[in-house]
Amino acid sequence: MERAYQRISPKLMLVLFLSTFLFSYIYSLAGMWLSPNPMDLMSYLIFTIVLAVVIVGGYQIFFWVQNNNYFFPTRCFKIALDDKIPFWPLWIWPYSLLYYVMIGLIVARVSSLEEGIYLIFGGLLILIFQSIFFMLLPATVPPEYRRYEVNSRSRRFLKYIQGLDNGRNCFPSMHCSIATYVGLLLIPVIGIYSYVFIAIICVSCLFVKQHQIIDIIPGVLLGALTFYITPNIII
Repeated sequence: MERAYQRISPKLMLVLFLSTFLFSYIYSLAGMWLSPNPMDLMSYLIFTIVLAVVIVGGYQIFFWVQNNNYFFPTRCFKIALDDKIPFWPLWIWPYSLLYYVMIGLIVARVSSLEEGIYLIFGGLLILIFQSIFFMLLPATVPPEYRRYEVNSRSRRFLKYIQGLDNGRNCFPSMHCSIATYVGLLLIPVIGIYSYVFIAIICVSCLFVKQHQIIDIIPGVLLGALTFYITPNIII
């Protein structure tokens, strides 16, 4: 079956690119509210375009890895406690959307292009670390976790999200590693709510059965490690 990401048309790519102009304007407005030293509109535009190109390029690396991570046996790290966690498809919304809202807060808080480059560097470090794990230790969830009746909007969206990967990229959870990195960066902005955000993402990974308990903790640790080894940035 053709993957969803392979069905992205040139027209859609053009729309995504042009949307960077809109987002840069939104970030500049949010920056005046959130940042003590917001960038000017042109700097937000430059950073947003660079970020868009890096994200698109990063996804190509992610997709390449997940299409070529068959050199080593695929493992499943399910434990008995995983089966006791309920399947709540409604959690696909915070799993997928809250994630990008918090990243948007970081972009709005950026005070210089140099600071923005350091932030991007941290994200690329996570991508590199995760790709190494996905290649050397491909891991999946039990196949029955992806067998469910698609009879609601949440389930349809979850099925779409699952169509974007091959299911061999579970360990460690990239969602948790990026959420932890983003959450730690946002502590000066939203304080203790940063930890709430990280917890929500971790819990959502389990409730939508995208990950297992053993996938979560290494993902959090990897995000924290990236935060502490990336050059210190004042957000």
